[in-house]
Amino acid sequence: QVVILSEHSLFTQGVATRFEQFPERVQIHFINPRDDDSFEQVAEIQPAAIILSSSEAENRENCLLCDLISAFPAVRVIRLAVDQDPVQVITSRQSQLNEVRDILDLLNGE
Repeated sequence: QVVILSEHSLFTQGVATRFEQFPERVQIHFINPRDDDSFEQVAEIQPAAIILSSSEAENRENCLLCDLISAFPAVRVIRLAVDQDPVQVITSRQSQLNEVRDILDLLNGE
């Protein structure tokens, strides 16, 4: 399951149209991030990925991307820019860190 998190219908419909070629592989859900219960809707769906436009990730009063990573650390966030080819996939990992050494080990990939 994939959530397209956007308040722009042209963006959501454009992305959804591309996925329609593979109905057996993906189920698309549309959620407006400005809805008061948008994060509850995402939590209920339990998606494998959340797609959002780069403009929405960057142009909000509060950091939508930061909020998504914090609320759904196991979900991939895919940031699409309609005017660029590269796609940015953001993943998150939670670790228990008790000392500075733990942070250094994490930075070194240990």
